[in-house]
Amino acid sequence: MGDILMTSPRCEDPAQYQYTTRTVFETLLWVMAIAAYVPQLVGIKRAGTKGISPYYVLNHGLFSTTTLALRLSHSVFFPAFTCVASHQLWGWQGYSALLGFVEVAVQWICSVILLGVYIRYRTVPLVTVPGPDEARARRMSDWLPEEAHAHKLTSTRMQLILGIYAAVTLPISLAFLFVGAMPSSPELIRHSAAYTLLWSIWITVLCATDAFLVVFQFIKQMKTVGRLGTRGSLSITSIAMQSVALVFLSVSQFYRTRGSFALHREHPLTFARFLAIFFYVYGCVSVDVMYLVAGLGYLVLFQLCLLFDWNDLFSRRFGRIRLL
Repeated sequence: MGDILMTSPRCEDPAQYQYTTRTVFETLLWVMAIAAYVPQLVGIKRAGTKGISPYYVLNHGLFSTTTLALRLSHSVFFPAFTCVASHQLWGWQGYSALLGFVEVAVQWICSVILLGVYIRYRTVPLVTVPGPDEARARRMSDWLPEEAHAHKLTSTRMQLILGIYAAVTLPISLAFLFVGAMPSSPELIRHSAAYTLLWSIWITVLCATDAFLVVFQFIKQMKTVGRLGTRGSLSITSIAMQSVALVFLSVSQFYRTRGSFALHREHPLTFARFLAIFFYVYGCVSVDVMYLVAGLGYLVLFQLCLLFDWNDLFSRRFGRIRLL
């Protein structure tokens, strides 16, 4: 990959770390990302999980895991990691250089915490089932209360799916990171055709998976809200803050990566080189695009929740607003 795209070789170049103002701004972004989860976590603890689809929570965790894996394994941030690992950048500058990883890692940690809190306080109403005075607890967090059967996506399955997925994707991405960015990594392996091929395949798989997950999580949650006619325990404040935080994270990640590569004009543009450039550039902006799509998805979900809140509060006075 080194003969296709050129990353800035100087650690003191601002492409590897940001100026103080930008560093402070990006720090506020990951703090805001944490704050965006707080209202939802508090809401679940107080009111349970009615109206919150388990598919939404699980796919949000899978999406965040895929995004972290993509950021760890893509070589656009390898120079910054190399500069920190070799101690050429340390302290404030080292922290600034690693912010591209920190922002995505914080968002992933928050999604894992959301899953844990969801499982811990998952609504368990008592539902009478056929039998002599027998009542059983059924987990029904995303459907109508009269449906007396357990959800097929159990808490155990949610934990296993996310745990196994993270255990597979993150170590592979870390392996690409350490091979491609560590100063002690053998140059023969780093620039070999096998490494480049495997890296390209891995980035392509992550990009395709991320694109599916970012859309699917909102489809399931919007379907749940529409069927119940209420947002239930879904925090509208958290949704609004998530939308703003993810859009700003998308912009900050884009501006951090846009100047980190340049084409070697002396090399001829063959078809193989075109494909390599395409997947490299697409991988560079994929995290930015996914965060932007997620931010817009939260914006649509926010508007849907507002509609049903209006119907709950003002339908008798002003009439109900219907989707169709």
